[in-house]
Amino acid sequence: MNRREKLAQWGIPFIAAGGVTLVARDCCAACVGRLLREGCDLFGYEGFTLFADGKYQPHLEWSASWSPSTVPSEAEIVAQLEEAPAEVTHYEFVFRHEL
Repeated sequence: MNRREKLAQWGIPFIAAGGVTLVARDCCAACVGRLLREGCDLFGYEGFTLFADGKYQPHLEWSASWSPSTVPSEAEIVAQLEEAPAEVTHYEFVFRHEL
């Protein structure tokens, strides 16, 4: 099952924009919590701005990556996400969920 299918199964709303799967900023805390509770390998996230015309802009300065042994706590990740400026409207989470 790919990431989009997994998010849909869990009821986490997302937008499939080209090759990225974007979770709206206001849904990110719930998404991070679910990823960690489900035992996913969370490798990081990347911030994006999604425009009204469907185009999107990545923000490397509002991105993070970790090795599986150095993933911050849920509270730390959520705090990082909330620190981004309002122009960061969505995030893509990079994770693996083994069945």
